[in-house]
Amino acid sequence: MTSTVLPSFEEFAARSGSSRFSDWLRHCGGKDWENGCNHPFTRAIGDGTMPSDAYIRYLIEDYTFITDLASVLGYLVAQAPTMASKSKLSGFLSALTSEENSYFLRSFEALGVSPEVYLKAAQGPVTRAFADLLLTSARSSYAEGLACLLCAEWMYLTWAQREAKKPRPEAFYLAEWIDLHAISAFEAFVGWIREEMDRVGAALSQDEQKQLENLFKRMCHLEVAFFDAAWTGGSA
Repeated sequence: MTSTVLPSFEEFAARSGSSRFSDWLRHCGGKDWENGCNHPFTRAIGDGTMPSDAYIRYLIEDYTFITDLASVLGYLVAQAPTMASKSKLSGFLSALTSEENSYFLRSFEALGVSPEVYLKAAQGPVTRAFADLLLTSARSSYAEGLACLLCAEWMYLTWAQREAKKPRPEAFYLAEWIDLHAISAFEAFVGWIREEMDRVGAALSQDEQKQLENLFKRMCHLEVAFFDAAWTGGSA
């Protein structure tokens, strides 16, 4: 079985008519990108058909991850080349450690998950791999960290905007999770990451671009695995 040879950024731009580096990365994400954006877990959030046990698994794993995500953003703030880019990233970090953290605490209470459970939970293997990839990339370079962050946040924006077109589910923790990722402020932030990635990625060598392609593809794969684990009860 032979693997598909993906076009370089230069080849993609010539064939597709898009010169956006972020569009090339999304194209490279392939089936994993599509499967992550359209995962049954994300559709169950919008439909209000989410089993409580699946969402509890998801929230606990995601809560073990947000501390690492905050660290990733800290690394990117430190490496960002301009005050404007530092401001964008630090603004998202502020939201993560305030509004989003509050969402988790209120959701755990509503779902009957005690602090002893979510504060002491250990990351599963998929979550650990996901966090390690983000942390290692953000420590390595601004471009690598940005590519990983783009995948995670753009995928969430994509499915949340789709689900936001439906009537909101009755459970506040499902409705708010959609809204947190479909509001104009989050859309603007993801749009900024794309623009920043377009600028940074296009200036890299072909070997460096290939590295970003590999990171983006790996992130897509892990996003799908993360949803799978929450949805089926497998190892996250």
